[in-house]
Amino acid sequence: MARDPSFPRTRHIALSFSERPEEAKAEGAEAILLPIHSAEGEPRAGIPLPPPVQPGAPGAPAKGDLSSASSNDALSAGVHSTAPQPRELPAVVVVDVSRPGEDDACRAIDATVAGVRCASSLEGRDASGALAARAATLGEAVLLSGLDRWYALGPLGAGYCRSCELALEENLRDGYGDHFEPFEVLPLLRDPVLPFAERPFARAKDALRLSEAVAFGKRASLRARNEARAKRSLEIAVLGRVGALDAAALLLCPHLDGLVFSLPSLDPYDALLPLQAARAALGARPAVALLPRETTPAQARLFAAMATACDCDVVLDGGASAEARAALLTHRMFLTVVRERFRPSAPLPDAELLFSPRCDHWTAGAHGKSSSACMAGLARAQLQPSVRLALDGGVRAPLLVLAGATALSLTDAAAARRFVEGGGDALVIGRCAVIDEEGRPGEPVFASVKSGLERVGEGRVYALEDAALLPRALRELERRPQINVAGRGRVLARA
Repeated sequence: MARDPSFPRTRHIALSFSERPEEAKAEGAEAILLPIHSAEGEPRAGIPLPPPVQPGAPGAPAKGDLSSASSNDALSAGVHSTAPQPRELPAVVVVDVSRPGEDDACRAIDATVAGVRCASSLEGRDASGALAARAATLGEAVLLSGLDRWYALGPLGAGYCRSCELALEENLRDGYGDHFEPFEVLPLLRDPVLPFAERPFARAKDALRLSEAVAFGKRASLRARNEARAKRSLEIAVLGRVGALDAAALLLCPHLDGLVFSLPSLDPYDALLPLQAARAALGARPAVALLPRETTPAQARLFAAMATACDCDVVLDGGASAEARAALLTHRMFLTVVRERFRPSAPLPDAELLFSPRCDHWTAGAHGKSSSACMAGLARAQLQPSVRLALDGGVRAPLLVLAGATALSLTDAAAARRFVEGGGDALVIGRCAVIDEEGRPGEPVFASVKSGLERVGEGRVYALEDAALLPRALRELERRPQINVAGRGRVLARA
C-alpha cells in the first residue's frame, strides 16, 4: 500500500545546489540537490552532526548545567529533551533525462542533430525511465531535469527525426481512420514556400509536440515512483526542473510533487506571472524559483520577498556569491519564525487573470507575454491579481482579465460568458476568441464588443488593444485597490 512521501512534507522547501555541506548550511537549506554521479559515490553528501561527547571527556558539560547537559541529566532535572535531529541533510538526486544517447537524439527541421533526447523515441523513453528509476533508489527524493527541453526548442528546433515522423503518422491514422495510408509527412512540413502554420498537417504536428512533451515527463515520473515502491517499499517525491515556465511545464505539474523553474529575467515585474502561475498549477506542492548565479545580495532579498508574497520559494544557482547566500539565509531564518507562529493565509484578489497553457501554446507564447504585461500593470496600480489556469470552477474575483487570449478552449470561453452575463466585469486586451482541439480558430468570445466599455447581459466588458491603456480601463471600471502604499521607489503590495 502506498504511503505519503516522507520528504518533503510541506508546500515549502529550502533547496541548495551546492554539494559542499558548509555552503548548503550557509543558505539555510533543508535539502541538497545532488547529481546522480555524486549520489552513487560514498559517502553521500550531507551535513553530519558532531558526535556525542562522552561524560568526563574534555569539553563535557558539568553536572547540573542545563544549557548543555546530556539528555539523561536534562530529564533528571525535569527538562524535556528535544526531538532527535537528523545526522545529514536529505539528498534530492538530480538526473538529466533529456541528454541524448547514440540512437535517441532528435533532429531539427533542417535535419541537423538537435542535441536533445527525442520525446517520441521508444529508445529515449526507455533510457529516460531507466535513469529516473536509478535515481529513485539513491536519495530521499528525485529531481528530473530537462523535462521541457525538447518542447522549448520550438516547432522548428526539434521533432523531425524518424521517431517523430512515425508518431505523427500514428496520430494522423487516429484522426483519419484505418483507411489512412502512411506516407512521408516531413517533406511537406519542410516546404519553405509556405509559412509553417500554413503547411500541410502543421496543426497536427504542433498539437502532437505538446502532448508528446507532457507524456515524456509523465512516463519518467511514473517510472521513478514505481521503482521506489518496488525496490524500497516507500513513496518518494518526484520533482521536476524546467527552464522558463511554458505550456509543457504547466501541464506537467499535476504529475509532479514539486517544480524548480527559472525566472525569465531579474526584473521583478516579469517574475510576477511565473510565480503565481506556478503556485496555481502546483496547489499545495513546492514551487521553487531558480535565481541565476549573477544575482546580487539586494536582488536575492527582493526576489525572496516576492516569492514569499506569492507563496513560493527561491534557490540560488551553485555559482552564486557568498553574500547572496548570506542574504538568502537571513530571509529563510525569518520565514522559519513566521511559519511557526502564523498559519498560512489566503489571498484577497481584486482580479483574476486567465493564463491558459494551451492558449499560450497555440499563440506561440504571445498569450504569456501579454498576460505578463497585464500582470505588471495591475501590480503597478496596486490591485491584487491572482492567476487562474482554467475557469472550470468559476470566477471568484469581481474582475476577470483576458490578455492575448486568441486561442481559448470552448470550456473557458463558456465560463467567461457566464461570468459576464451573470453580472461580472471582464477586461479584454487584444483579440479574444476560441479554438478547437486541432488548432482551428473559431468565433470571438464577446462578438458584440468592439472597443471600450460595453454591457453584455448583466455585466460589462471593457475591450482595449494595448496593456498601456490599462490604468484608464481600471478607472472607467471603478476598480480601486484594497491597499494603498506610498513610497519613493516602486512598491509591490500583496494582500
